Amino acid sequence: MLIPSHSPGDEDADWRAGDPEKIHDSFPCCVPPSFAALISDAEKSGDTLTAEALKKQVYPSAMEKVLTPSERADPLGEASYCVYPRLVHQYKNRVLLLSTGRCIGYCRYCFRRGFGAGHYGFISEAEAEQVCSYIAANPEIDEILVSGGDPMSVPFEKLENLLEKIRGIRPSLLIRICTRSPVFAPEIFTVEKLNALKSFRPLWLIPHINHPGELGNAQRGCLSAVVGTGIPVQSQTVLLQGVNDSAGVLSRLFKDLVCLGVKPGYLFQCDLAPGTSAFRVPLDRAFRIWKELRKELSGLSLPVFAVDLPGGGGKFPLDAAVLSENILSCRDGTLTVRLDNKKVYTYSV
Repeated sequence: MLIPSHSPGDEDADWRAGDPEKIHDSFPCCVPPSFAALISDAEKSGDTLTAEALKKQVYPSAMEKVLTPSERADPLGEASYCVYPRLVHQYKNRVLLLSTGRCIGYCRYCFRRGFGAGHYGFISEAEAEQVCSYIAANPEIDEILVSGGDPMSVPFEKLENLLEKIRGIRPSLLIRICTRSPVFAPEIFTVEKLNALKSFRPLWLIPHINHPGELGNAQRGCLSAVVGTGIPVQSQTVLLQGVNDSAGVLSRLFKDLVCLGVKPGYLFQCDLAPGTSAFRVPLDRAFRIWKELRKELSGLSLPVFAVDLPGGGGKFPLDAAVLSENILSCRDGTLTVRLDNKKVYTYSV
């Protein structure tokens, strides 16, 4: 791996060392029209639970001023792996590009609140050239996650120009676009833009979707259109207290997504970002929810349940922790398991 002569902490990297107490005051509030329409529709239909679940995600709360000792400006420890201010190389075969600090709408539980609070604009031409040179010099990198902020929040020509630079590195490089736009602004996915995105394949769209109430007609139409172009789609969901912390809500969401052609990818435990404690589901209850989901859903509909370990530990599969409670022994090629019905089963190679 070729590491450039750059030390984290300069320019845009400063947000990772920000003061957690100041992040709340400068974190923007913006509710996109399409998301506001979902809230309005839920209220008009008398579905107050859905309306409140949607509101809680985007409207500021006094609870955001409550800080816990474990919370930090950089909860994932990305600074440790920052090779350029906007490029994170934590895993051997993939890198994360923070293309912009701007979003279409601002989620109150955001783990990059400091980046959004800094109002960082879209990556410059010079920064993009640095990123592309780094990836070209490190052939073990075969995936790039284009994230932020939300890369779909900028004029599409800017994103298209960035994708052209990335695709020019090597044809086999897999591009992932991580975005909330199919929920927040489904109208931006025009035929022209979808065809443009399709031209950059191998490319996956990774939408962030938390609640079945986020799948209105416009959102469903958008996701169906993306899938219809042949662009693979895999979703991410954050487990949020007071939003989707029930097996019933999550089961509905994941079944709806699969029917739209979207593979549920991850269900994340909420990160330790400043002022987000009201959103975090206690682990014991999170495990109970997960156990119920495993009974309700097929392997196709069931995402990976995981947490991003603080301080740069990376993604840890919490579903393994749940399953381990059922494992009585695993040695000498023999697995012995006791299921919830108390029956014991043995598998031998």
